[in-house]
Amino acid sequence: MKKDQKKKTNHRKVLLTLLIIVAAILGGLFIFHRIRHGMDMKYLAKNGYYNPVSIGDHSVNVVKVGNENGKGNIVVLSGMGAGLSVDLRTMAKNLEKDYQFIYIGRPGWDASDDVKDDRSVDVIVEEYRQAMKASGIESPIILMAHSMGGTYGSFWVSQYPEEVEAFINIDGTYVEPLTEDEMAERSSDNTLYKLAVNFGIGDILLPALLSNDANLSKEEWRTYCILQLLSISSDAVAKEGAMINQNRNAAWNALKETDVPKLYISSRDGDLSDPECKEANEKELIPYLEKMGNYEIAYLPGSHFIYKTEPEQCEKIIEDFLNAP
Repeated sequence: MKKDQKKKTNHRKVLLTLLIIVAAILGGLFIFHRIRHGMDMKYLAKNGYYNPVSIGDHSVNVVKVGNENGKGNIVVLSGMGAGLSVDLRTMAKNLEKDYQFIYIGRPGWDASDDVKDDRSVDVIVEEYRQAMKASGIESPIILMAHSMGGTYGSFWVSQYPEEVEAFINIDGTYVEPLTEDEMAERSSDNTLYKLAVNFGIGDILLPALLSNDANLSKEEWRTYCILQLLSISSDAVAKEGAMINQNRNAAWNALKETDVPKLYISSRDGDLSDPECKEANEKELIPYLEKMGNYEIAYLPGSHFIYKTEPEQCEKIIEDFLNAP
Protein backbone atom coordinates (compact mmCIF):
# COMPACT_ATOMS: atom_id res chain seq x y z
CA MET A 1 0.00 0.00 0.00
CA LYS A 2 2.82 2.37 0.90
CA LYS A 3 4.44 1.73 -2.49
CA ASP A 4 1.15 2.50 -4.29
CA GLN A 5 0.73 5.68 -2.28
CA LYS A 6 4.27 6.72 -3.10
CA LYS A 7 3.67 6.12 -6.82
CA LYS A 8 0.48 8.19 -6.71
CA THR A 9 2.34 10.96 -4.88
CA ASN A 10 5.11 10.92 -7.47
CA HIS A 11 2.56 11.00 -10.32
CA ARG A 12 0.85 13.99 -8.74
CA LYS A 13 4.19 15.78 -8.38
CA VAL A 14 5.06 15.12 -12.03
CA LEU A 15 1.62 16.29 -13.16
CA LEU A 16 1.83 19.40 -10.99
CA THR A 17 5.29 20.15 -12.34
CA LEU A 18 4.04 19.81 -15.92
CA LEU A 19 1.08 22.07 -15.19
CA ILE A 20 3.39 24.69 -13.70
CA ILE A 21 5.66 24.50 -16.74
CA VAL A 22 2.71 24.83 -19.15
CA ALA A 23 1.28 27.75 -17.15
CA ALA A 24 4.69 29.45 -17.15
CA ILE A 25 5.04 29.00 -20.93
CA LEU A 26 1.52 30.34 -21.59
CA GLY A 27 2.08 33.23 -19.21
CA GLY A 28 5.35 34.06 -20.93
CA LEU A 29 3.72 33.88 -24.35
CA PHE A 30 0.89 36.13 -23.15
CA ILE A 31 3.34 38.76 -21.91
CA PHE A 32 5.35 38.40 -25.12
CA HIS A 33 2.19 38.95 -27.18
CA ARG A 34 1.18 42.09 -25.29
CA ILE A 35 4.66 43.57 -25.73
CA ARG A 36 4.77 42.47 -29.38
CA HIS A 37 1.30 43.94 -30.03
CA GLY A 38 2.43 47.40 -28.92
CA MET A 39 5.55 47.14 -31.06
CA ASP A 40 3.51 45.96 -34.06
CA MET A 41 1.10 48.89 -33.84
CA LYS A 42 4.01 51.33 -33.71
CA TYR A 43 5.56 49.57 -36.70
CA LEU A 44 2.36 49.91 -38.73
CA ALA A 45 2.01 53.61 -37.88
CA LYS A 46 5.67 54.32 -38.66
CA ASN A 47 5.34 52.74 -42.10
CA GLY A 48 2.04 54.43 -42.98
CA TYR A 49 -0.19 51.40 -42.48
CA TYR A 50 -2.10 52.61 -39.42
CA ASN A 51 -4.16 55.79 -39.72
CA PRO A 52 -7.39 55.38 -37.73
CA VAL A 53 -10.37 57.62 -38.45
CA SER A 54 -13.44 57.85 -36.26
CA ILE A 55 -16.86 56.75 -37.54
CA GLY A 56 -19.31 57.01 -34.70
CA ASP A 57 -18.25 55.11 -31.59
CA HIS A 58 -15.36 53.23 -33.20
CA SER A 59 -12.45 53.79 -35.57
CA VAL A 60 -11.41 52.14 -38.82
CA ASN A 61 -7.97 52.06 -40.37
CA VAL A 62 -7.47 54.02 -43.59
CA VAL A 63 -4.28 53.67 -45.63
CA LYS A 64 -3.55 56.11 -48.45
CA VAL A 65 -0.82 55.52 -51.03
CA GLY A 66 -0.06 56.83 -54.49
CA ASN A 67 -0.62 60.20 -56.14
CA GLU A 68 -3.06 62.32 -54.12
CA ASN A 69 -3.02 64.98 -56.86
CA GLY A 70 -3.43 62.56 -59.75
CA LYS A 71 -6.33 61.53 -61.94
CA GLY A 72 -8.58 60.35 -59.13
CA ASN A 73 -9.09 58.34 -55.97
CA ILE A 74 -9.44 54.54 -56.01
CA VAL A 75 -11.17 53.19 -52.89
CA VAL A 76 -10.25 49.52 -52.38
CA LEU A 77 -12.71 47.06 -50.82
CA SER A 78 -11.04 43.86 -49.61
CA GLY A 79 -12.53 40.38 -49.40
CA MET A 80 -12.58 38.06 -46.39
CA GLY A 81 -8.86 38.41 -45.83
CA ALA A 82 -6.48 40.99 -44.37
CA GLY A 83 -3.44 42.74 -45.79
CA LEU A 84 -4.73 43.84 -49.20
CA SER A 85 -3.17 47.25 -48.60
CA VAL A 86 0.18 45.44 -48.80
CA ASP A 87 -0.13 42.64 -51.33
CA LEU A 88 -2.21 44.53 -53.93
CA ARG A 89 0.58 47.07 -54.38
CA THR A 90 2.71 44.71 -56.45
CA MET A 91 -0.01 44.90 -59.10
CA ALA A 92 -0.82 48.59 -58.58
CA LYS A 93 2.69 50.07 -58.55
CA ASN A 94 2.32 51.80 -61.93
CA LEU A 95 -1.27 52.87 -61.28
CA GLU A 96 -0.11 54.56 -58.07
CA LYS A 97 1.78 57.07 -60.23
CA ASP A 98 -1.53 58.43 -61.54
CA TYR A 99 -4.05 57.57 -58.83
CA GLN A 100 -4.33 57.68 -55.07
CA PHE A 101 -5.34 54.34 -53.54
CA ILE A 102 -7.41 54.39 -50.35
CA TYR A 103 -7.61 51.13 -48.41
CA ILE A 104 -10.40 51.21 -45.83
CA GLY A 105 -10.30 48.43 -43.25
CA ARG A 106 -13.74 47.23 -42.21
CA PRO A 107 -14.32 46.83 -38.44
CA GLY A 108 -12.34 43.85 -37.21
CA TRP A 109 -10.06 43.87 -40.25
CA ASP A 110 -6.63 45.38 -40.90
CA ALA A 111 -6.08 47.07 -37.52
CA SER A 112 -9.56 48.62 -37.40
CA ASP A 113 -11.49 48.48 -34.12
CA ASP A 114 -13.49 45.36 -33.39
CA VAL A 115 -17.28 45.60 -33.03
CA LYS A 116 -20.03 43.22 -31.96
CA ASP A 117 -22.96 44.73 -33.87
CA ASP A 118 -24.65 43.88 -37.17
CA ARG A 119 -22.45 43.08 -40.19
CA SER A 120 -25.11 43.38 -42.87
CA VAL A 121 -24.19 44.73 -46.29
CA ASP A 122 -25.99 48.06 -45.81
CA VAL A 123 -24.21 48.67 -42.49
CA ILE A 124 -20.82 47.79 -43.96
CA VAL A 125 -21.25 50.06 -46.99
CA GLU A 126 -22.44 52.92 -44.79
CA GLU A 127 -19.29 52.51 -42.67
CA TYR A 128 -17.18 52.64 -45.83
CA ARG A 129 -18.92 55.87 -46.87
CA GLN A 130 -18.45 57.44 -43.45
CA ALA A 131 -14.76 56.48 -43.39
CA MET A 132 -14.26 57.94 -46.85
CA LYS A 133 -15.77 61.27 -45.79
CA ALA A 134 -13.88 61.28 -42.47
CA SER A 135 -10.65 60.82 -44.46
CA GLY A 136 -11.37 63.85 -46.62
CA ILE A 137 -12.01 61.85 -49.80
CA GLU A 138 -14.66 63.46 -51.97
CA SER A 139 -16.86 61.68 -54.50
CA PRO A 140 -17.04 60.62 -57.21
CA ILE A 141 -14.53 57.85 -56.54
CA ILE A 142 -13.38 54.76 -58.38
CA LEU A 143 -14.31 51.59 -56.52
CA MET A 144 -11.93 48.64 -56.75
CA ALA A 145 -13.02 45.40 -55.09
CA HIS A 146 -11.78 41.86 -54.68
CA SER A 147 -13.67 38.72 -53.66
CA MET A 148 -16.36 39.50 -51.03
CA GLY A 149 -15.54 43.17 -51.48
CA GLY A 150 -17.31 42.85 -54.82
CA THR A 151 -20.58 42.29 -52.98
CA TYR A 152 -20.18 45.51 -51.03
CA GLY A 153 -19.04 47.41 -54.13
CA SER A 154 -22.04 46.16 -56.11
CA PHE A 155 -24.40 47.39 -53.39
CA TRP A 156 -22.58 50.74 -53.22
CA VAL A 157 -22.65 51.44 -56.96
CA SER A 158 -26.33 50.46 -57.17
CA GLN A 159 -27.52 52.51 -54.21
CA TYR A 160 -25.22 55.54 -54.59
CA PRO A 161 -24.23 55.75 -58.28
CA GLU A 162 -23.62 59.48 -58.03
CA GLU A 163 -20.68 58.72 -55.72
CA VAL A 164 -18.96 56.28 -58.09
CA GLU A 165 -17.05 57.20 -61.25
CA ALA A 166 -16.23 53.58 -62.16
CA PHE A 167 -16.35 50.13 -60.56
CA ILE A 168 -13.50 47.61 -60.99
CA ASN A 169 -14.31 44.16 -59.63
CA ILE A 170 -11.32 41.78 -59.46
CA ASP A 171 -12.91 38.32 -59.44
CA GLY A 172 -15.49 39.46 -56.92
CA THR A 173 -18.01 37.17 -55.26
CA TYR A 174 -21.09 36.79 -57.43
CA VAL A 175 -24.25 38.15 -55.85
CA GLU A 176 -27.33 36.07 -56.61
CA PRO A 177 -30.81 35.21 -55.32
CA LEU A 178 -30.53 32.56 -52.62
CA THR A 179 -33.07 30.38 -50.84
CA GLU A 180 -33.73 30.55 -47.11
CA ASP A 181 -31.80 27.30 -46.64
CA GLU A 182 -28.83 28.68 -48.58
CA MET A 183 -28.87 31.79 -46.43
CA ALA A 184 -29.04 29.83 -43.18
CA GLU A 185 -26.52 31.34 -40.81
CA ARG A 186 -23.44 29.24 -40.36
CA SER A 187 -21.66 28.87 -37.05
CA SER A 188 -18.55 31.00 -36.94
CA ASP A 189 -16.98 30.43 -33.55
CA ASN A 190 -13.58 32.09 -33.25
CA THR A 191 -12.78 31.07 -29.66
CA LEU A 192 -9.71 29.05 -30.65
CA TYR A 193 -8.39 31.92 -32.76
CA LYS A 194 -8.82 34.30 -29.83
CA LEU A 195 -6.94 31.98 -27.49
CA ALA A 196 -4.16 31.42 -30.02
CA VAL A 197 -3.72 35.15 -30.59
CA ASN A 198 -4.02 36.29 -26.97
CA PHE A 199 -1.52 33.72 -25.75
CA GLY A 200 1.01 34.66 -28.43
CA ILE A 201 0.83 31.40 -30.34
CA GLY A 202 -0.21 33.23 -33.50
CA ASP A 203 2.86 35.47 -33.29
CA ILE A 204 4.98 32.36 -33.73
CA LEU A 205 2.89 30.14 -36.01
CA LEU A 206 1.09 32.53 -38.37
CA PRO A 207 4.10 33.69 -40.46
CA ALA A 208 5.03 30.04 -40.97
CA LEU A 209 1.51 29.14 -42.11
CA LEU A 210 1.08 32.03 -44.57
CA SER A 211 2.51 32.09 -48.08
CA ASN A 212 4.43 35.07 -49.43
CA ASP A 213 3.09 34.54 -52.95
CA ALA A 214 3.17 38.26 -53.77
CA ASN A 215 6.98 38.27 -53.34
CA LEU A 216 6.83 40.94 -50.66
CA SER A 217 9.95 42.45 -49.15
CA LYS A 218 10.93 41.61 -45.58
CA GLU A 219 9.29 44.80 -44.31
CA GLU A 220 6.15 44.30 -46.39
CA TRP A 221 5.88 40.68 -45.26
CA ARG A 222 6.04 41.71 -41.61
CA THR A 223 3.31 44.28 -42.21
CA TYR A 224 1.14 41.71 -43.99
CA CYS A 225 1.53 39.19 -41.13
CA ILE A 226 0.69 41.84 -38.51
CA LEU A 227 -2.52 42.80 -40.35
CA GLN A 228 -3.50 39.13 -40.62
CA LEU A 229 -2.85 38.52 -36.92
CA LEU A 230 -4.90 41.54 -35.89
CA SER A 231 -7.89 40.32 -37.91
CA ILE A 232 -8.29 36.57 -37.39
CA SER A 233 -9.58 36.70 -33.82
CA SER A 234 -12.04 39.60 -34.09
CA ASP A 235 -15.76 39.26 -33.40
CA ALA A 236 -16.61 41.45 -36.39
CA VAL A 237 -14.81 39.11 -38.78
CA ALA A 238 -16.66 36.10 -37.33
CA LYS A 239 -20.02 37.86 -37.60
CA GLU A 240 -19.32 39.01 -41.14
CA GLY A 241 -18.29 35.51 -42.15
CA ALA A 242 -21.55 34.13 -40.80
CA MET A 243 -23.52 36.58 -42.95
CA ILE A 244 -21.84 36.06 -46.32
CA ASN A 245 -24.84 34.43 -48.00
CA GLN A 246 -27.36 36.82 -46.46
CA ASN A 247 -25.29 39.73 -47.75
CA ARG A 248 -24.96 38.23 -51.23
CA ASN A 249 -28.73 37.86 -51.40
CA ALA A 250 -29.36 41.35 -50.00
CA ALA A 251 -26.95 42.84 -52.53
CA TRP A 252 -28.72 41.02 -55.36
CA ASN A 253 -32.06 42.49 -54.29
CA ALA A 254 -30.51 45.96 -54.13
CA LEU A 255 -28.87 45.87 -57.59
CA LYS A 256 -29.99 48.59 -59.99
CA GLU A 257 -28.98 49.38 -63.53
CA THR A 258 -26.76 52.46 -63.65
CA ASP A 259 -24.61 54.27 -66.20
CA VAL A 260 -21.47 53.84 -64.07
CA PRO A 261 -18.84 51.98 -66.17
CA LYS A 262 -18.07 48.57 -64.66
CA LEU A 263 -15.20 46.15 -65.27
CA TYR A 264 -15.28 42.56 -64.06
CA ILE A 265 -12.00 40.60 -64.21
CA SER A 266 -12.92 36.91 -64.26
CA SER A 267 -10.13 34.57 -63.19
CA ARG A 268 -11.73 31.53 -61.49
CA ASP A 269 -14.29 31.16 -64.28
CA GLY A 270 -12.22 32.84 -66.96
CA ASP A 271 -11.55 29.82 -69.20
CA LEU A 272 -14.67 29.62 -71.36
CA SER A 273 -13.38 26.47 -73.08
CA ASP A 274 -14.05 24.72 -69.77
CA PRO A 275 -17.74 23.66 -69.63
CA GLU A 276 -17.94 24.41 -65.88
CA CYS A 277 -16.56 27.91 -66.39
CA LYS A 278 -18.91 28.54 -69.29
CA GLU A 279 -21.89 27.38 -67.24
CA ALA A 280 -20.87 29.56 -64.27
CA ASN A 281 -20.61 32.58 -66.57
CA GLU A 282 -24.03 31.97 -68.10
CA LYS A 283 -25.86 31.18 -64.86
CA GLU A 284 -24.10 33.43 -62.36
CA LEU A 285 -21.80 36.10 -63.74
CA ILE A 286 -23.77 37.40 -66.72
CA PRO A 287 -27.14 37.76 -64.90
CA TYR A 288 -25.38 39.59 -62.08
CA LEU A 289 -23.64 42.04 -64.41
CA GLU A 290 -26.65 42.54 -66.66
CA LYS A 291 -28.71 43.58 -63.66
CA MET A 292 -26.18 46.41 -63.00
CA GLY A 293 -25.72 47.41 -66.64
CA ASN A 294 -22.91 49.16 -68.54
CA TYR A 295 -20.33 46.45 -67.95
CA GLU A 296 -17.45 44.73 -69.65
CA ILE A 297 -15.72 41.46 -68.77
CA ALA A 298 -12.02 40.71 -69.01
CA TYR A 299 -11.27 36.99 -68.91
CA LEU A 300 -7.93 36.22 -67.27
CA PRO A 301 -7.88 32.53 -66.26
CA GLY A 302 -5.94 31.75 -63.14
CA SER A 303 -6.01 32.07 -59.37
CA HIS A 304 -8.72 33.88 -57.47
CA PHE A 305 -5.83 36.10 -56.34
CA ILE A 306 -5.02 37.03 -59.92
CA TYR A 307 -3.64 40.41 -58.85
CA LYS A 308 -0.79 38.50 -57.18
CA THR A 309 -0.25 35.69 -59.70
CA GLU A 310 -0.58 37.82 -62.86
CA PRO A 311 0.06 41.37 -61.63
CA GLU A 312 1.25 42.89 -64.91
CA GLN A 313 -1.63 41.51 -66.98
CA CYS A 314 -4.16 42.47 -64.34
CA GLU A 315 -2.80 46.01 -64.10
CA LYS A 316 -2.81 46.40 -67.90
CA ILE A 317 -6.48 45.43 -68.08
CA ILE A 318 -7.34 47.96 -65.38
CA GLU A 319 -5.21 50.70 -66.94
CA ASP A 320 -6.84 50.23 -70.36
CA PHE A 321 -10.29 50.38 -68.76
CA LEU A 322 -9.52 53.59 -66.87
CA ASN A 323 -7.98 55.22 -69.95
CA ALA A 324 -10.85 54.32 -72.26
CA PRO A 325 -12.63 57.34 -73.74
